[in-house]
Formats: sequence, C-alpha cells, structure tokens
Amino acid sequence: MKCLCLFAFLGVCGVLGNDQIWVQLMSSQIEEAAGYDVLAADKNIPTLAGDLGLKTLVTLVKKANLVDTLSGPGPFTVFGPTDQAFAALPKKFVDFLMKNMTVLTAILEYHVASGKVLSSDLKNNMLVPSVQGKDIRINIYKDGKVITASGRPVTLPDQEATNGVIHVVSGVLFPPAGTVVDVVSKCPVFKTLLKAVTIAGLADTLSGAGPFTVFAPSDKAFARIPKKCIDALLKNKTLLTSVLEYHVAPAVDYSAGLSCGDDVKTLNGASVKITKMFGHLRVNYARVVYADASVTNGVMHVIDRVLFPREMNDLCGDDVMDYDDDSSETEVFVPFQ
Repeated sequence: MKCLCLFAFLGVCGVLGNDQIWVQLMSSQIEEAAGYDVLAADKNIPTLAGDLGLKTLVTLVKKANLVDTLSGPGPFTVFGPTDQAFAALPKKFVDFLMKNMTVLTAILEYHVASGKVLSSDLKNNMLVPSVQGKDIRINIYKDGKVITASGRPVTLPDQEATNGVIHVVSGVLFPPAGTVVDVVSKCPVFKTLLKAVTIAGLADTLSGAGPFTVFAPSDKAFARIPKKCIDALLKNKTLLTSVLEYHVAPAVDYSAGLSCGDDVKTLNGASVKITKMFGHLRVNYARVVYADASVTNGVMHVIDRVLFPREMNDLCGDDVMDYDDDSSETEVFVPFQ
C-alpha cells in the first residue's frame, strides 16, 4: 500500500511538477492568512476591548453611552484599564461614579485620544490631548521597558482595531486637578505646605511648566516636628527654600519608574534615596502614603515626614527632629494607595 501511495504521489508530481505543488501550497496559505486578517480587522474598539477581557471598561462605556462614539470611524487611541484596575478603586468612589454620569463620562473620555498612536510613536514626557480635554502624560523608563500613561503602566500595547488601537493599562487614569500649587491649595491636608511654599516664594515656580516630582509632606508630617522648629524654619526664608527644594525633583518620576536604591536629584542640589520593596515605597525615611497623583506639570507623592538635608541637623538644637541621617530608625513600609 505504501508503495502504491508513493507511486501515486510521484505520479501527481509528474503531472503537476514540483514548482506547481509549491505554488498551490503557498497560494492556499496566503488565502487562509488573508481570511484571518479580515476577521482580526473586523473588530472595532468596543468589540476588541471585550475580546481583551476588559469587561468592566466595556460595561462602563455602555453605561456612559459612549459605545456609538468608540464604534465610529475614529481613529482613536484608548488606554484601557484592566478589570483588576477598576476593582482596586474604593467602593464608595465607584458607587459615586455609578450615580454621576457626568464624572464617569469625563473619566472614561480621559482614557481616549484622537488619532492612532502606537507605542513606537510615544516619547518620554509626551503630552497626548485626551477627548476629555486634559493631557495624558506619557513617560518611558528603564530603557523603554516601562511605559506609563499618567503614571499607569502599559501592560499590553498596540492592540489594533479597525478604528484605532488599545493599550491595556494596569490602573485607572484620572484627569489632573491642576498644577502642583493648584492641588496643594485645594487639598485641605496641605495647609502647612501651602504656607511654606508661599513664604519661600516658590508658588510661581511650582505653577510653571515643570515637569516636577514633588514629595509632598502632609500636615501630619509637619506636626511631627516640634513647634519651635517649624516656627524657626518659617522665619528663615533661605533655609525654608532649601528644605522645600529638597522635596522637588526636576523630572517626572512615577512609582513605576523608580527602583530600589535610586538617587533622585532635587532642586536643592542634593539627592534623596529611594527604597522600594514588595510594591512599597520610601523616600529617605519618609513613607509614601499616597503615590502617583498626577498634576498638569508632573506628579506628586504624599509623604508622612518632612525631608531635611543633612546639613540642617542643627536647626533646632537639642529638640528631636526627623533628620534623614538618622540611621537608627527601623524601616517600615506601607502600600501605595
């Protein structure tokens, strides 16, 4: 039987010729591949988002009546949060969104940009105008291995649809509330920081284009310092300016771009040390209690201690201070919020 099959095959070869066999095979494969391409290309952004497992995003897009828009010709670039990203939001906040379509729509529109922008088109500190109106800040870290959109890491880039592209991200993007100074002015936990920035004359600087990374001490952080030390600091503009500039870096350093052991140079001229372990972050001996708050001119990380350069260890004499050269303190880590 095997011989018969072999002779039959050789007979076919003799009839068709070796070249024609390969032509037929190649033609068949090309036709099949073309068929798959048509199927893959027949998915608009909402359909592709569903196929990528972005179920919560699709549900919210439907609730906000944005399906028709995102099914239109576009093209659009969508930064699509995973289900886990939405699940990480506080339930109280999600409940609020479900009752406020204006806010929900604005947040969803902040994930969408007009035009098709692939990952190869993205540049560090690139500002991509969103459909909502505010810019999405793109940052690229670690030799291109980490890309963030308003601080949220891109986990699956370049998922192409008929009317654009989806970049899957591991966090929900939020439109920035304004500049560093705008946020410090509006947020009630930064009363002392606002006072200090005003006295030091840094408000104009921190309202500028930047970009900046601000390690922002809360009022609780300032409350850890003896009152007479705070009073002395607020009366000495030169020292106060030096301390505040020690909290500001002239770059955008989202947590995804920071690594354990990094030295981040500040406007003060000195550097702060980053400790990062198991997703928890410290700047010198200060804990980051709220990370990656996007502002229009950079990013803010809220910290629980005021950072003091080492040369200021005589500011308050014998009073207890949280100096950054105090190596006796045990490291404590808190998770990002």
